[in-house]
Amino acid sequence: MRSLLLASAVLAMFLGACGADDDVVSGGRAFCAAGGELTDCPDAERTAEAVCWRLVDCGAIAIDHPEDFRFDWGRCVDGIETMREDYRRLVVSCIAASTCDQLRVDGSPDRPNLSQMYCWQLGDPR
Repeated sequence: MRSLLLASAVLAMFLGACGADDDVVSGGRAFCAAGGELTDCPDAERTAEAVCWRLVDCGAIAIDHPEDFRFDWGRCVDGIETMREDYRRLVVSCIAASTCDQLRVDGSPDRPNLSQMYCWQLGDPR
């Protein structure tokens, strides 16, 4: 009987160590959500599509918002691709090098306040 209890206790400890939260990586938010050295987080590829995916992975924008004219992945790509080349490079580089905490703003992901999105404002020639 004691060996059965001992075996049950060992099995419970083993199963507890393999819980659902062990070593789980949650997309772009896992390692680059906040803090740390800048070199700890690899930059996103320097394309409009890649940096817009980074915004989606970080929870800053939606992939495809059900309401028309909401800022989502497609509008992000279109917005970056229609910027002048010098502004486009600046915005893409800023988003690629930013952490998720730096990319999320009030209203993210469904209604992000673009006036608070620092990198996006770099593309505004006003």
